[in-house]
Amino acid sequence: MKTKITDISKTKKEIEVEIDSKEMEEFVEKAVQELASEMTIKGFRPGKAPREVVENSVGKDKVWAQAAQKAIEETYPKIIREKELFTLSQPEVQITKTAPGNPLHYKATVYTMPEIDLPDYKDISEKVLKKEGMEVKVEKKEIEETLERIRESRAEKEEVKRGAKENDEVTLSFTGKMEGKDAMKEENLTFTIGDGQFDILKGFEDEIKGMKEGEEKSFEIETPKESPNKELAGKKIDFQVKMEKVKERKLPQLDDQFAKSLHQNISSLKELKEKIEEGIASEKKNSQEEKVKTEILKEIMEKTSFEVPQILIEKELDNMIEHLKNQLSQSGVSYDKYLEQIKKSEEELRKEWEKSAKENVATALILYKISEEENIEVEDQEIENEMDKHFKMTGRKKEEENEENLNRLKAYIYDVLKNQKVFNLLLKK
Repeated sequence: MKTKITDISKTKKEIEVEIDSKEMEEFVEKAVQELASEMTIKGFRPGKAPREVVENSVGKDKVWAQAAQKAIEETYPKIIREKELFTLSQPEVQITKTAPGNPLHYKATVYTMPEIDLPDYKDISEKVLKKEGMEVKVEKKEIEETLERIRESRAEKEEVKRGAKENDEVTLSFTGKMEGKDAMKEENLTFTIGDGQFDILKGFEDEIKGMKEGEEKSFEIETPKESPNKELAGKKIDFQVKMEKVKERKLPQLDDQFAKSLHQNISSLKELKEKIEEGIASEKKNSQEEKVKTEILKEIMEKTSFEVPQILIEKELDNMIEHLKNQLSQSGVSYDKYLEQIKKSEEELRKEWEKSAKENVATALILYKISEEENIEVEDQEIENEMDKHFKMTGRKKEEENEENLNRLKAYIYDVLKNQKVFNLLLKK
């Protein structure tokens, strides 16, 4: 067997193969046996008919065609192994010369892993870590602000007969007219004065402050010319408002009892503050870690030049489109309707996203290359543990999933765990 490999690009190769007539005899015999086992020939047991009988029954061309297919199926993987090619796609095979009793010629075009010459990624991570740091600090003010938000979320609401003021929860009904026509109408709308819900209608909240339950009021406001709502920008609106209810928000006392009411494992206000501090520190640490990871990857990519295989970019675009479809489906919006709303075709969307897809693939390839350099592996038990966590969290049963979904999940978890190990190395964790 003769082979010749030609680089079409840095990530695409053409493999030319010639299998001489003598070597082809092995595949012809295999083809004969397969065809014989599928045929019923009088006087012969299944699979036992001699070659001449099979060829006379189905024709030499059919035997040869099947032999050629078997030759390709067996020789192509062997070539890939011997030449140590990391292929990224199924080959596009073209038979260029074929005739019974003659050599078989075929070409296989395939995408391969690009050559990635990594910079000193450990030195890069060292410098980024030194520059950005991983230490985080929690200010007392942050703890107090979080504590106040928790306190406000537990506020009780009590109806009052006084006029409405800042931080009161009010329920009102109103109509708004522009140029004599109804522009907006609400019945029993409940909101908190000062929460920003009516920022677009500047002056509205100032007008309703002081109104008591059952009171009605008419007033006019002019919206800002720079309003994000172009239909309302710079317009005069006449409002007729009725205050339905006014509720005062009463905040709970900040003490040990309040802390205990939040969680059975918290016994004091001091302990609550400690838990809040731990939570803020954890969030900051995660945020800083993401920032450092992004910076390290950015600098590695800037110092690494390689061709990103188009086939992987297309696969990533397929994944991005599929993800979008799932999100839209969960929101009750059809994909076609979405494209209609944004006035774009899928082809235009893919073109718009191609740069991001290319960056995603480049990042994945760099992480893969580092994992190879560092001999990073993921144990089967690690994958099983993560799968158990996944099914426990989702409430689904592993044994009820089909094999395809399980294999897809395993592959995803493998990639996630491997990348985590790469980042742990870079972050010195």
